[in-house]
Amino acid sequence: MIQAPFQRHFADRVELTRIDRDIFTGWCHSGAPLRAYGGQIAAQALNAASQTVDDNRPVHSLHGYFLRPGGTTDSITYLVERPRDGRSFSTRVVRAVQQGETIFMMTASFALLDEGPRHQFSMPAAPAPETVAPFPVPPPGVLADGADLSDLGYPDSDIIGLRIVAVDEPLALVEGRYERLAWVRIEEELSDTWLMQSAALTYLSDLTMVSTAMAPHLGSLPASTLQVASVDHAVWFHAPLRADDWLLFAQDTPAAGNGHGLARGLFFDTDGVLVASVVQESLIRDRHRA
Repeated sequence: MIQAPFQRHFADRVELTRIDRDIFTGWCHSGAPLRAYGGQIAAQALNAASQTVDDNRPVHSLHGYFLRPGGTTDSITYLVERPRDGRSFSTRVVRAVQQGETIFMMTASFALLDEGPRHQFSMPAAPAPETVAPFPVPPPGVLADGADLSDLGYPDSDIIGLRIVAVDEPLALVEGRYERLAWVRIEEELSDTWLMQSAALTYLSDLTMVSTAMAPHLGSLPASTLQVASVDHAVWFHAPLRADDWLLFAQDTPAAGNGHGLARGLFFDTDGVLVASVVQESLIRDRHRA
């Protein structure tokens, strides 16, 4: 059996091997025991798509669907299609395949940078990241007793900085909205390329969205019997960003029902610039009724 490479640095976690013009392979670590981390699959799919587009057309949006759980002991093949290369926009479709089955699909759009009108939401008030306690990555309870991070290659705290504001309190109900604030960053210096920074943000964007959708129900849901997974994930990039600097991830959850939960998020840099927006729908249901 081929041994998955040890991914010590973040750049290793989005690295791909080019097999042909539009075919790439990569490996993923766990996001749950023995299940590939969805944020890494999405980041690798973005990397694959970006390598088929001119450098002067950075990604401005991506939309992905998680179709099947990915494994951590087999490589993933990324197949890129090129539906269109226009004067300003390029569109790519990426299919992630493992053991002959499609586990993830993404549509990504790339565009030339143009001038136009600007506006944005204001950054919400939040304590400075230095004053918020680090949150363990992975969170408590994810690893089985006796398991070690090196066994699973989980996105660990040496690489991921995560600081959730008021993490031990119920999700704040602000003007009728359930809201959560968290500071996130990659704990290593990354290259300045738009590709690396956007891939890193995509990776980070899947860390807390499911838990945000579940947070209004903490204490009322039997966590041991829940089946939880990302279903679809979308990111819009609004401005140049540094994912290796602190970003405020302002999240809310508008609705949950019928076994699904919706979460939204806005990424602000420390200057208050809105650099990206995220929306994710998650599966949240009783596994015994599935």
